[in-house]
Amino acid sequence: MPLSRRALLATVPGAVLGAVSGAALAGCAAQPPLRVAVVWSGAELGRFRRVVDAFVERFRRPVSVYSAGDNISALLRGPAQDVIPDVAVIPRLGLLFDPLVRPRVRPREGGHPQPGFWRRLVTPYGSGEELGTWFKLAHKSLVWHRAGEQAQPADLATWRPAPGTLAIGAADGWVLSDWFENVLLAYAPEVYDGLFPPAGRGNADWWGVTQVTEALTLLADIWREAFTPEQGRRALTLQFHDSILDVFTYRTADLVAAPDFALPVIELHGGVNVAGHFRFPAHQGKAPPLVVGGDVAVAMRGGGPDAVTFVDWLTRPREPGERDELTAWVDDGGFLTPFSVPSHPLLRGPAEELNQGANRHYDLSDRLIGPLEGGDGRGLWRVLTELFTEVAAEAAAPARAAAAARDKIVAAAGEGVR
Repeated sequence: MPLSRRALLATVPGAVLGAVSGAALAGCAAQPPLRVAVVWSGAELGRFRRVVDAFVERFRRPVSVYSAGDNISALLRGPAQDVIPDVAVIPRLGLLFDPLVRPRVRPREGGHPQPGFWRRLVTPYGSGEELGTWFKLAHKSLVWHRAGEQAQPADLATWRPAPGTLAIGAADGWVLSDWFENVLLAYAPEVYDGLFPPAGRGNADWWGVTQVTEALTLLADIWREAFTPEQGRRALTLQFHDSILDVFTYRTADLVAAPDFALPVIELHGGVNVAGHFRFPAHQGKAPPLVVGGDVAVAMRGGGPDAVTFVDWLTRPREPGERDELTAWVDDGGFLTPFSVPSHPLLRGPAEELNQGANRHYDLSDRLIGPLEGGDGRGLWRVLTELFTEVAAEAAAPARAAAAARDKIVAAAGEGVR
């Protein structure tokens, strides 16, 4: 079987994949390029490279940006030192604290201050070192719909989308994980943070508490009522992008729970001014959930001073009115940042909540390492995919399927602390 691009990157020492900026080739190609690994592909990767062109032009330093995709974990943990990039944009916070990765990261020294909530997330427990700087933030507690066609549900306890109205890209495990995290945070916020101890490997005792089982049951009940078995089987073949199209292009569904970065897909395929959104519903008078995520830019220890310069330049606060390729990308709805307010009216509110919200909780599955670490076909994502399959595609009883999911999670969490 031929090696994929991702597999090649992880196994071939010294491989430099991806395009070196065109600006770099004009005047500084004699230097070895600064290697920057990201997870994006397609249009996102193209726009990021245009952001990097400005760095090349200013600092006269060639940069090679390449996509490691989901294989970025293996890349950063791998034994071959010469394929570790100079800079990485890490999509899962847990990877930053992985025992193999953390020693390879150069902690921040000075530079611009990060907002306190976000700074604490990249500071190891009991340490004053900041391991990275936030580049991209994500609001993961939004439910999107066609403009003017839906109202905010009154309460999560009674919110049951009718069959055919809800789209879910269940082929992507992170989509199901976002659902679970919102339901758990709404139902039992006092439990949510206990599932991530300082060691980051999952706590078997906390996973086994009654509230987790009840939240899984509530989630399973929502999924069971929202899909016929035929619809559930189809959802298992849909990726995130496809679920957006179901609502805004094909109009075969009315709702899709999706982060803020759904907006560019919506406007590309559905048009502008066609969407609205509401916050994931609260549960019985508690605060509505606010699950957040994001990508951290880090300089690796082998990258030298230029790696630090690149990270500081990439994540620098923009002055009011400053316009560059990055602020244009933000204004187009590409993503949210801690240092730039988007002009798009649908994203101003989510951006304020990310930076000032009182009930922010970081994406649980993105913090976990060890047996529960997310990834399609493994960890928490696999358990939730199996739960969705049982209740949405096989019409299993929600309580029984939720109890089985809880047992799988507890077993994996216990394995991680042996």
